[in-house]
Amino acid sequence: MKFSDIISYLNKAASEEAGDEFETMAKRAVNLIYEELLSETDTDFERREYTFATVSGTSKYGMPLYVQQVLNIEDDTNDRQLVLKTSQDFDRERAGSSSSGTPTEAYVFGYFGVQKQPASAGTVSVVSSSALDAGSNYKAVVHGMSSGVDLREEITFTGITPATSTSSFDAVANGIGIRRVVLQQTNNVTFVGTVTVKDTDSNILSVIPPYWGDSPSYQWWELYPVPDAAITYIVRTLAKKPPLINDDDWPELDNRFHDLLIYGSEAILLPLVGKGQAGQLAARKYEQRKEDFLGHREQKQVTSRKFKNVTNPYIPPSSYTRGKIPNASA
Repeated sequence: MKFSDIISYLNKAASEEAGDEFETMAKRAVNLIYEELLSETDTDFERREYTFATVSGTSKYGMPLYVQQVLNIEDDTNDRQLVLKTSQDFDRERAGSSSSGTPTEAYVFGYFGVQKQPASAGTVSVVSSSALDAGSNYKAVVHGMSSGVDLREEITFTGITPATSTSSFDAVANGIGIRRVVLQQTNNVTFVGTVTVKDTDSNILSVIPPYWGDSPSYQWWELYPVPDAAITYIVRTLAKKPPLINDDDWPELDNRFHDLLIYGSEAILLPLVGKGQAGQLAARKYEQRKEDFLGHREQKQVTSRKFKNVTNPYIPPSSYTRGKIPNASA
């Protein structure tokens, strides 16, 4: 069952029109249930491979958005693998060293709100893939350093046309230029498109898909010695499965249990539109079907553990009125 099919069913069950604020709430509810089901069966991570190329003189690199754990970093061309170390071991053995050459080791340097830092000092731009993300209700708050001084600037989105900061942020050569980019929405609006953040040289610093959250974090690694040439590495990772975003996204669950996403979401949403009894019925169906789902997973020798209740309370927008949910303003 495609994501659009699930949302269409929820709209009909709640007697709501497609495209209004209820649909926004429905998408969030579906992803809440989806994430919990994946986590309860230990299937919320999958193995993925990425590649990245080093730059001479640059030792720190951000991993892609979904990376949760790096398994190994390998130079396949020369059949070399980096030794992955803890930050404590790295600092104890390499403190104060600035050697350059072909990297042999790596460790987790930290977590930051962008995947890359600005290549040169200058402005930052933000743009959405949707023209609907425009106006005073849609802003990006950029936190970073400008001439060594901590700075915060709000940038108002202009949809598919890039909007640029008035401030100049430091380059990566001077340390951390951008610490974090936070999406800010007011009046109960929600970003529709994918947000891309770029530096003054049009290098992509961060990509924020809808429903991922207002500010993603990226895992950064430091290599030693500092690379003195371009080397393309293959990174094998455990990556978090992405949320359902596009209409044709397919839940990574057995097709027989896609109805769990409907029942679980109905249990959250229907009471908000004055259909409390229907919501209670959906909650009972959800619990019954979840037992079948978990039993099915155990039969496939999935490690069993104590499961928590996934019917988390959903807090509706402040403008919610019983039986009626207002349309989102653009």
